[in-house]
Amino acid sequence: MSEALRAIQRNALGLGLFAALTAGAIGVTQILTAERIEQQRELATARARAAVLPEPVSLKAGNTQPITLPANGVTGIREGAEAILVTPANAAAILILPVTAPDGYSGRIELILGVRRDGMLTGVRATKHQETPGLGDAIEVAKSDWILHFNGRSLTNPVPEQWGVGSGDTFDALSGATITSRAVVDAVRRGLAFTASHQQRLFTNAGAEAGAEKL
Repeated sequence: MSEALRAIQRNALGLGLFAALTAGAIGVTQILTAERIEQQRELATARARAAVLPEPVSLKAGNTQPITLPANGVTGIREGAEAILVTPANAAAILILPVTAPDGYSGRIELILGVRRDGMLTGVRATKHQETPGLGDAIEVAKSDWILHFNGRSLTNPVPEQWGVGSGDTFDALSGATITSRAVVDAVRRGLAFTASHQQRLFTNAGAEAGAEKL
């Protein structure tokens, strides 16, 4: 075997060993950080759930009920996902509904809606997205108040023809992020339509009935 061939083999062995060590280090890092990342996601989701509830309603033990979402065929409403029905003692029930906008500028946008039994939104929050920093990420309440404009809206407020983004529509587009804005508006509208279609199943609860007219 020539010296040149032996040098090539040594280099190949060294590169292979380096690649294996690097892959191993990356794998270990992912394992060590995966749990923490998941904990942070769960914390962000919990904060968003609390944020879509109006004062003085809160997520206290004893007034929440998990609800498995039924088969529906609605884009962005995942069958088997878990919603939460909040039934305060002296207020109307509120459904906390997870919704996905599949058509964001950079992919899926995960949202949480708070919806009263009468179909009025109590709040909307984005929990996960990859939208462009400085543009599409303004759907985060920490970056702008744009998403707060859904508060108090319903399927009939605005009228269906104005549930959109653009000239003559109710919702303004975020500057430089029309696709993101439209994706969120469409997802919220679908969430409201889904809630209206499954109202009886989603809100049938003794506590919900008792407080249905008080909020």
